[in-house]
Parts: sequence; structure tokens; C-alpha cells
Amino acid sequence: MKYTVLLVDDEQEALNRLKFHLEKFPELGTVHTCNDGFKALKKIEGTKPDIVFMDIEMPEMSGIEVLRHCKEPYPYFIFVTAYNQYAIEAFEENAIDYILKPYTPERIDSALQKAIQMTNRDRLAEKAESYKDVLTMFAKKTDYGSDTAYIKRIAVKSIGRTSFIDVDDIVLIEAADQYVEIETPKKKYTVRESMDQLEKTLDPDQFFRTHRSFIINLNQVEAMETVDKHISLVILKNKRKAKISNSRKPDFKKKMNF
Repeated sequence: MKYTVLLVDDEQEALNRLKFHLEKFPELGTVHTCNDGFKALKKIEGTKPDIVFMDIEMPEMSGIEVLRHCKEPYPYFIFVTAYNQYAIEAFEENAIDYILKPYTPERIDSALQKAIQMTNRDRLAEKAESYKDVLTMFAKKTDYGSDTAYIKRIAVKSIGRTSFIDVDDIVLIEAADQYVEIETPKKKYTVRESMDQLEKTLDPDQFFRTHRSFIINLNQVEAMETVDKHISLVILKNKRKAKISNSRKPDFKKKMNF
């Protein structure tokens, strides 16, 4: 299994030196580079690296700001910087290591191995969860062979941590580019998943796709509001509103018995 790495530093010489060193590791696949924070955000979204080595003080957007703006699931961040005053802040943002320049090759190697171990752990956990879901689906097949298993929880991966959302706690799911935002009464989570795929895994007796951008928990519905002949909204118990397409209204009314 190869690991994708992104290196971010506004000093080209430092970038070249680190890239030259890391390319010697056979377990690494592509090693991407960029020299500012805005490009780093685009690279992270576009290439989905497993590990990011990043400087902190860069023009316009710092390394800490890049980490804060990342969407889940996050890569593992290792800061490589000449400044020691950001260490506490970096670890509070869940960076897994903080390396001061000038560094030794051994120090980089140690941080890389830590990131690889954590990535392996996450991959094993994801596989275990997938196998568990498959076994559950087989166990719940009816005599006619139809699949009646629906997920009970959703895994949300962040740096060094995997959280689980009970589907009963979900109020609303909203599309957000290549991600979905899952809203509960206490928190909002961003998950890399398509609305179509997520809809297939949820119990249709509990969840309803009101619009291409919205899935709602029917148990959280408070009211329906007609704005005009083209626009209607479903109002949820937390006062959030979800659009409902005219074509989906009849099915929604059947679900809600009105």
C-alpha cells in the first residue's frame, strides 16, 4: 500500500531538500509539493494526501489556517518550521508532530513512520467497519433475498480520531460539493460521501430525500411551509428548513400521513 504525501513550504530550497529525502522511501507513492497555503488547500482537496508536511509561517495563509480550513476526512499534518512558538496551537489543532528547523533526517523519518502507523490503523478500522456492515447485511436478508439492512451509525474520520454518529440523532443531511454536511442537535459534521450513496444506506421509513440537496429525518419534522407555487419548505424541530421539490411532495405527504 502506497501513501500519498503533500509538502508545503514557501522556501523552494527547503521544499526540494525535503522532497529529495522523502522520495527515498519505497512505501511512499506520489509526493506533491506547493509553496503557499491557498494552493495547499486545493491540493489537499484534489489529491487527498495521507500525510502533509507543512511550514507554518507562509504569506497570506499560515499552515495552522490551512489545517483549520480543511474538510474532513483530514490527512495527518506534520509541521516543519523554524518557529517554536506555534507548537501548542498546532497540537491543539490535532497536528501529529512538530519539527523544528534545522532538522535531522532521523527526525523526519520518525515523524513519517508515526504518520504511516496512524494511517494504517485508520485503514484497518475502516476495513473492519466495512466487513461488519457486510456481515450485518447478510444476516438481515429476508427469505426472498432482498436486502433489509440499513446503517445505524456513520463514521466520521478526523486527525487521529474516528467519531460515530447515531443515525437517530441526525436532523438533516445537506449536499456540499463532494461532501455532505450531517446536522445533529449538538453538532454539524462534514463527511466525504455522495447524497445518492448515503441515501441508499438509510432506512426509507425514517429518512426522506426532499430535494437533490436535502435528506431529512422524518421524526424531526415539525411543519411544511408553502412559499409560492414553486417553493415549499420542510421545517424541522431545530428550526432548520429544507427545500422540498414539487415532484417529491406527494410521497412526502404519504410518509407523513396527510
